[in-house]
Amino acid sequence: MSDSEQAPPRNAMTLFPINRPAVGMEGHQRVPSGSRGFHEVATRDAETRLQNELDRLTLDAPESFRPVCKKEMDGFAALFRRFLADKKKGQPIEWDKIQKLPQSTIRDYASLNTPSIEEAKKMLEKLVVIKLNGGLGTSMGCHGPKSVIPVRSELSFLDLTVQQIQYLNKKYGTNVPLVLMNSFNTDEDTQKIIKKYSGFEVEIYTFCQ
Repeated sequence: MSDSEQAPPRNAMTLFPINRPAVGMEGHQRVPSGSRGFHEVATRDAETRLQNELDRLTLDAPESFRPVCKKEMDGFAALFRRFLADKKKGQPIEWDKIQKLPQSTIRDYASLNTPSIEEAKKMLEKLVVIKLNGGLGTSMGCHGPKSVIPVRSELSFLDLTVQQIQYLNKKYGTNVPLVLMNSFNTDEDTQKIIKKYSGFEVEIYTFCQ
């Protein structure tokens, strides 16, 4: 070693450049083998999670309806597995082959039977309205939760929701509650806002996600 070159101190840290290809290796960046394994594990996990959820839905169905439900869930799972397999092969989706459902499978709303007041009340007694209320409206010029942005006749999203639920409760003599899923950004403001609905026939509950 010449006099002009000084050895680094014994305890010095030598720095090496990272994320820079070696000389002669430009344009030949190897994909880490770990990424392939990661995607394979993620795909298997997706299949397992889907199957678990479909099995749970089938078990929740009425016993008389379970065979039909299982058949439909198995068909959906098969389609999902085929989608994952095609994705793994890099096979693109051929959108031109995707067709609309037959008209016979779509029921017009006007053709549905109108339930009686008592039937509607029984169904509504099992209903809970849950609203996502975690986002802020700053991007739209609003300070506070997005749900308080005026959208019609100076009424906010939350105002309209409360009015709709109160209409159901009054018409059918039921008690459909409203549950707001707040975030740490919206919880404090929401607790203040919902006080104005204390005179409405709607029970409002909140929780932080």
